[in-house]
Amino acid sequence: MTCEYNADLCFIRPIGWGGDLGGEAEALARKLFAGAAIGTETSAEEGLEIAIVRANGLAAWRSEAELMDWLDDKLPESWWIWLAGIKAEVIPKADYGPCRLKKRTPVEGRAHAEQ
Repeated sequence: MTCEYNADLCFIRPIGWGGDLGGEAEALARKLFAGAAIGTETSAEEGLEIAIVRANGLAAWRSEAELMDWLDDKLPESWWIWLAGIKAEVIPKADYGPCRLKKRTPVEGRAHAEQ
């Protein structure tokens, strides 16, 4: 079953450690979550670079645990030291054919149409 996912990954490292953390984190997310909508927010605070990468897309994961297991396998080892937090949400979708995915179940759809 196809599910929608939202994954926020927060990376933090000292300013001046390397290149542009936001750009590097976004490039990593585009590689990991190919085809997903990717957004990046960056800031600097108390000598630290902070990059929050948000990924939204469709995948076959059925739960947040499956997404986390997949990320555990795919995230390069060198990035784990900078990973400060993850917020993940997996939303099951009712399948209405290859081109239409909806969050509602058929019962909810009928109840809404009857009103």
